[in-house]
Amino acid sequence: MSAKVIEKLENGAVDTLVSLVVDHLLAQPIAQLVEPQLVAQQTVLTLKESLRTDNTENWIREQIGLLRERAPQGTPREHLPAEIVDPIHTMVSRPVTLNRAMVGRVIEHGAVEDLLRELLVNALQGFAKRLRPSGPSAGKTSSRLRSLKKVSEGMLGSLGAEIERQAEQKAKDFVDGILASVVAQAADELCNPSKAETYGRFRGHILDQLLDTPLVDLMAELDKVDPEALVGTTTAMLRALSERESLEEEIAAITKTGLESMGQKSASELLEEAGIADIWRKDVEAQVGQVARSFIATPGFEDWLSDLLKT
Repeated sequence: MSAKVIEKLENGAVDTLVSLVVDHLLAQPIAQLVEPQLVAQQTVLTLKESLRTDNTENWIREQIGLLRERAPQGTPREHLPAEIVDPIHTMVSRPVTLNRAMVGRVIEHGAVEDLLRELLVNALQGFAKRLRPSGPSAGKTSSRLRSLKKVSEGMLGSLGAEIERQAEQKAKDFVDGILASVVAQAADELCNPSKAETYGRFRGHILDQLLDTPLVDLMAELDKVDPEALVGTTTAMLRALSERESLEEEIAAITKTGLESMGQKSASELLEEAGIADIWRKDVEAQVGQVARSFIATPGFEDWLSDLLKT
């Protein structure tokens, strides 16, 4: 009896059974299939166990290497659906007025001050050079006039060099005196309500440039980061994260919030909305069917089925 059942399962019945199971699971609300606390516990446990091994850094190093090797061609925009890009672009470009104190804390930094100082000093020095006196052109002049011209050039050259030296120092002193005011004005400008729309478009422009930059160029920028430093930093971050006492509750809360946002939608409805229902089902049924066929071919399954049919 059990032999006939196993034969029927191997000849297609297992595929029918798998299809029925998948139908049942897809019809259930997602919220009923996932237990947030269990997901959180398993996530934290997996993270901690993986970080206890000596292979963690090697695994991270391999993932970074794979990321570099498998970087696709084209730009990020070409690999992201418009349903994601458009809302993000709209959000980033929204004309909002930033908090003045917050912006001040961000840009009142030595790097920003050095940049502004360099730009302002160079601009003032360039203006000073334009004021530097120059002697008359030689043209067709007599030897005496040419001699006078040389003397004039010598005098004016020394005078010009002194003016340039003093102008350079005065420019530096002047810029140092107004630098704090310039940084404050820059912060005021960034937080000006009348400029909110302009800077909103600018943020959208930054996002567009990132999305339209070839991935090969972005990966080249990533290559400038010391790989070993990146591995060490990533490992340290993961270990610190895994030791957070509240990590499990935080993951559970995030999972619960995500499930609540889905309401009573079933897995089938979510897959249909994403446009991947047919592909997902085909792949899952193929994988589960393969596992099931391997399982029913084991002696353990045959013994279990024989005992079941005897009762």
